[in-house]
Amino acid sequence: MDFEKETPVMVQAFHYDMNEESEVKDKVNFGLKKVTRQNDDGTVDEGEDGNYFEITVIFDVAPAPGDFSVSGVITQIVQLKDYFGDGSDLDKTDYKLLSRPLVEYIETLTYEVTQVALDKPVNLNFTANF
Repeated sequence: MDFEKETPVMVQAFHYDMNEESEVKDKVNFGLKKVTRQNDDGTVDEGEDGNYFEITVIFDVAPAPGDFSVSGVITQIVQLKDYFGDGSDLDKTDYKLLSRPLVEYIETLTYEVTQVALDKPVNLNFTANF
């Protein structure tokens, strides 16, 4: 599947907490919503080259041993080239391809925050649930 990133990755929410009690969780969910895109001049882009979608990853993760949690919502708008469906017929591999840049952002944010908060970075390696 060929797609073009229409917006940068947007961090809607990112939250870091130290857990009072150790808890391990790995909730990473993917959402796909068809959207319209406005041009700079205020007109609506009809999507002649393919439909626009907002990709959303909602996450709540506490990696083993469960000393801390990160949670939040990250989004990005993409145009799926030569695709005019509603997204429900896409393959699981397409969902993985579309969500991977957002998941990598979560991994990077977690690495950077834990470097500061714990004085040692934590590498996450996860995929979104479909």
